[in-house]
Amino acid sequence: MNLPPPAEGAAPASRSWPLVWAWSLAVWFVVWVLMSSQAYAYYRGRDLPVPWVRFVGSLSDALMWGLASPVVLWFCWRWPLSGGRWRTTLPLHLLGGLLFPAALIAPASLAHYGLGRALADPGLYQPLSPGLLFHNLVGNIFTYIDVVAVGLALHYARDSRAKDLRASRLEARLAEAQLQVLRMQLHPHFLFNTLHTISALMHKDLKAADRMLALLGDLLRDSFAKIGAQEVTLKQELDFLERYLEIEKTRFQDRLRVETKIDPETLDAEVPNLLLQPLVENALRHGIARRREAGLIELVARRENGRLELRVRDDGPGLPSEAEMSRRGGVGLANTQARLQQLYGSAHRFELLNRPEGGLEVVLSLPFRVQGQALEEGNNPHVFRGGVAPLSEKGPPPSSPRD
Repeated sequence: MNLPPPAEGAAPASRSWPLVWAWSLAVWFVVWVLMSSQAYAYYRGRDLPVPWVRFVGSLSDALMWGLASPVVLWFCWRWPLSGGRWRTTLPLHLLGGLLFPAALIAPASLAHYGLGRALADPGLYQPLSPGLLFHNLVGNIFTYIDVVAVGLALHYARDSRAKDLRASRLEARLAEAQLQVLRMQLHPHFLFNTLHTISALMHKDLKAADRMLALLGDLLRDSFAKIGAQEVTLKQELDFLERYLEIEKTRFQDRLRVETKIDPETLDAEVPNLLLQPLVENALRHGIARRREAGLIELVARRENGRLELRVRDDGPGLPSEAEMSRRGGVGLANTQARLQQLYGSAHRFELLNRPEGGLEVVLSLPFRVQGQALEEGNNPHVFRGGVAPLSEKGPPPSSPRD
């Protein structure tokens, strides 16, 4: 008979067989203790003599099954009754259910015979008559079925855990790929906007346009050097932003003022790569560019209650009206929101607020951690190191009204 190939992932080599044998012997010993205790209580409750020699005989049977059960488990794990394979593996199990119990009758009889001679109790051994042979075979078959049931339950539990692990890894890889796409969208978005600014200056101030091209080259070199990094330190992000603002200062000249309030202990904190540039670009486009007089952009970073708080403020017109909001869409802020959702799940805060004194304030709150430091357990169930949180069923957030 041609045996079907073993199930994928069910190879016995993946298990520690000495441990399986140890557990099998331990479990069968516990089964013997429980059954012997029940029998002992039965005899004592009826004032009958306790047949200690019979208990020794049942111990030999338990130890025999303790040694034989790993073989049955190997058979179950090698050819499990799972999926669409049960039609080919079921005949094997039916055949094994007859041959294996029958094969154990002779060793059990020999063990009883040897114990009877050693303990001077000839009643421990009974010659194999057809009736006793049938009785022992039926008992062994039911014991075999019990072991098979346990083996299949263990296989299904192990297979379920393996499938869950594979699914979570695939989900993490998918989310990582989506996150890479979101992050890489920022490079052409930033580049095209900067080139548009340079193009506008070419006809007004050739020297300023030439300086912007030099600054853009430095900025792109720095950007491409970190192209594979999802997260960088806040200091690296601020250095990149400083070069970007040099380009914008060339464009706006005296109309742009930048103030920073950066807590020194936040400089080593990890933040998403290219986090601040889209926020500052948004403030420039919808805050500073609409003003005739000088405008202010303020950057704030501080650590509070184990979290990193970032604020980007401008003194422009603030959030637009509902009608204008419905007509706007873009990449920068919507992309930033989607990346934050991917990286931090519900552990982040992203808000756009109108300031009482006028202008817009973008508020970010992230888990504070330095490079190489894992998130505290329970701080964020959506984030795990070595991967990213899966996308929610609702998908990424919609475009920001000011993007």
